[in-house]
Parts: sequence; structure tokens; C-alpha cells
Amino acid sequence: MFDFLNGILTHTPVWVWVLFVFLISRGIRARKPATVTLEKLAIVPAIFLVWDIYDLVIYRQITVTTLALWVAGILAGAALGYVLIRSTAIARAAAPRSISRAADYTALPFMMLAFLVKYVLGVMSAISPQTLQQPAMSAFAIASGGVFAGVFIGKFIRYTSVFLARVPA
Repeated sequence: MFDFLNGILTHTPVWVWVLFVFLISRGIRARKPATVTLEKLAIVPAIFLVWDIYDLVIYRQITVTTLALWVAGILAGAALGYVLIRSTAIARAAAPRSISRAADYTALPFMMLAFLVKYVLGVMSAISPQTLQQPAMSAFAIASGGVFAGVFIGKFIRYTSVFLARVPA
């Protein structure tokens, strides 16, 4: 068992570990109130969106059903992400393209859960590609990727909507 786990960990590309550390650091920073630029707030949603599109293009057949499932996941996740951020906890900051936000205690758990699910699915794809081609597993991979990307997109939409609606403090 140790050799199996060691093999998985040592065959994980370096970029995955770099991304893991980056997400942990972003999640920890999100736990403190801060003034943040919209560009910095867009990084995590962009990472999960690009990662998910990559997975769709590489590992799935793009069909109407695939896209519908993925879009449904994105929309469900975006709705969840949007309601997780209270607009009253956000203010437009005086700094250009910036908002002042309260601590976000949901960022780190969602980032780690999204990373874990995508990592496990990636390992499964490497070890047993046929498993992820099974209809239920494929649907889970597509929908969960959409939901996780959607959560961060929804949070970004909430931040952006407050920024656009309020005059600088």
C-alpha cells in the first residue's frame, strides 16, 4: 500500500504541487479581511475554470449532454458561491479596481475540496481511464468540476457586482 501511495505522489507533476501550495496560501489569506484588486480575485475562478475546460477537452467527448451537465454544474456552483458572500461584507475600496472584503472562511475548504476531487479524478484517470468513462463517473466528474468552478465564479460575480454598484469609500 505504501508503494502504491508513494507511486501516486511521486508521479504527480510538479505543477500540481505548486498549484496546491498556491491554493492553500490563497485560502489562508482569504480568512482575513483585506482590500483586494478585482484582478487578484479573478485568479482562483480562472484557475478552476481553465482546469475544468482542459479536463473536458482532454478527457470527455464534447456533446450537448456533456455541455448541458457542465453548464448546470457551473450555474449551481455560481448560485452557491454568490450567496456565500454577503454583499454587506463588501465595500468598494479607494484603491483602483479594489474591494474591501470581510474574512471568507469558505474559500480554503472549497479550494481544498475542489483540489482533492480533481486530484483523485486525475489519479483515477491515470490508473484506470475506463473507470472515468463509465456514465455515472463521467457525469460526476463533469458536474463536480462545473460546480467547483462555479462556486468561485459566483463569488467573483458577487464581488464585482458590489464593486460596480458602489461608489468609492
